[in-house]
Amino acid sequence: MTKKVHYVYIYACLFPSFILIGLFMLYPALEAFRMSFLDWNMTNYLHPESVGFDNYIEVFKDAIFRNSFLILLVFMIWHIIILQGASLLGAYFIYLLGNTRLAGFYKVAFTIPMVLPGMVTTMFWLFFYEPNNGMLNTVLSMIGLEHWQHIWLGDNQVTAMGSLMMKGFPWISGLGFLIYLAGFQNIDESLREAATVDGASPWKIFWAIDLKMVAPQIRLTTILVLIGGTQQFSDQLIMTKGGPGYDTMVPGLYMYNNAFTYGKLGVGAAIGVILFVLTMALTYLNLRSTRERG
Repeated sequence: MTKKVHYVYIYACLFPSFILIGLFMLYPALEAFRMSFLDWNMTNYLHPESVGFDNYIEVFKDAIFRNSFLILLVFMIWHIIILQGASLLGAYFIYLLGNTRLAGFYKVAFTIPMVLPGMVTTMFWLFFYEPNNGMLNTVLSMIGLEHWQHIWLGDNQVTAMGSLMMKGFPWISGLGFLIYLAGFQNIDESLREAATVDGASPWKIFWAIDLKMVAPQIRLTTILVLIGGTQQFSDQLIMTKGGPGYDTMVPGLYMYNNAFTYGKLGVGAAIGVILFVLTMALTYLNLRSTRERG
C-alpha cells in the first residue's frame, strides 16, 4: 500500500466522524450565531424576523445579565483558588506517600466521584440543604444550634452563594487531582534529592521545585476551569434556580431561562454567542501567556 493510498484509507475511516461532528456540533454553533440576529420567540417560531444587533443591545442593557457576570466572577475566583488549591495539595500529599496502600486508598477515594453522574452529587447537596428535613438543619437541631438553621438556598445572597460554594467539600476534583498527581510523579527525583542534600526544607522544595515543575498542569487545569465555569449553570438551575431573586444568577442560566422559560430564543442565542466569545478570549489569553513563559 502506497503512502498516498494509506492516507486516503485513514481519511475515509475518519470521514463519518467528521460528518457527525459537523452535523451535531459545528452546525448548531453556526446556527446559534445566525439566530442571535433574529427576533425569534414562541409567537413567531416558524417565521422569525431579522432584527440586526437588537438582541445584543437588549442583553447588554439588561441589569440582570450584567450583574450575572459579577456573580460568575465570584464563582470563578472560588473555583480557581479553592478548588484548584485543594486538588493540588491533595495530589501532592498522596505523591509524598509513595507507593503505599494508604496512597492507593486515597487515589481510589478521590477518583470514585468521577464515575458518578454530576446530577447525583447535585441532588445530594440539594437534600443536604433542604430546610425542613435536610441533613444540615437536622444536625444543627440535634446539637442544640437551632438558631443557626437557615433556608440555606433561599434566605439571602450570602447564604445561597456560600452554600453553592460549599458543594463538593472537600473540593478535590477527580480530573484535576489526576492531572496534578501525574505531574508530580514525572518530577525527576534527583532534583528533590539534591535540594535535600543542600539543606532545603520540605516547604522550600515544594515552592522552588515541585510547584514550578507542575506549572504546565496548573495552566491546563486553569483553562479547563475557565471554560467549564463560564458554561456551567446546572448547580444554580437545580439548587437555587438563580434565586433568591437573581442573587445566584449566572450568564449560562440566564441564557437557558431566556431561551426555554421566557421563549426568547433569539436573545438566548445572543447570550450564548457572548459566552462563546468570552470563553475563546480567556483561552487565547491563557495560551498566549503559556507561550510567553515558555
